[in-house]
Amino acid sequence: MPASLPVELNRGRLHAVEAPVEFTSDGSFYVDLSNHGEGVHVHLHLDDALSRVARLEESNVFVAGDTTSRVDVVIDQPSTAVTGRLKVSTGYGAETTSVDVTVEPFEEQTRQVAVDESLSKPKPKEPQQSPVTRTLSSLPGPDALPYLAFVLLAVVIAVGAVLFVGASSPAVLVGVGVVLGGAVAALVFIMR
Repeated sequence: MPASLPVELNRGRLHAVEAPVEFTSDGSFYVDLSNHGEGVHVHLHLDDALSRVARLEESNVFVAGDTTSRVDVVIDQPSTAVTGRLKVSTGYGAETTSVDVTVEPFEEQTRQVAVDESLSKPKPKEPQQSPVTRTLSSLPGPDALPYLAFVLLAVVIAVGAVLFVGASSPAVLVGVGVVLGGAVAALVFIMR
């Protein structure tokens, strides 16, 4: 977030200007013009030294009564520290104050991330399961036993119907086919 240079206007008397004696920034900043009285015109001016590395977005500003206005000061990053003066005046030059502004070179902070040595080692591969282990792990658990019992009972009844009535009746064969198809579908559902 840009730094703020506070300037108080009309505090105590008309056209009064109060600002810090000096201000330091390592980048763009803004002049915070707080008016404590009637509306006032404010003129801002950068001296030659400061204007080499900075520019005002606005130099003449009207600040309404009991409000705050903000004027951006854009800094072109210098390679060495530069000190100059910012002049703030009101009442068409009747009241003036100057602030010694120092613009320091921006020091970019390099962010370092600590890297754990374990990140450079490959992950161990999971051991491959044998086909028998995969088959056993895909079998349903104990909560599927009632379903398995029902499927087994349906198959036993279908086989009993074929033996008791005989395989010659088409109705029995269709019924046995439906029961066996349902049993296979139930097993597939349970195996999921």
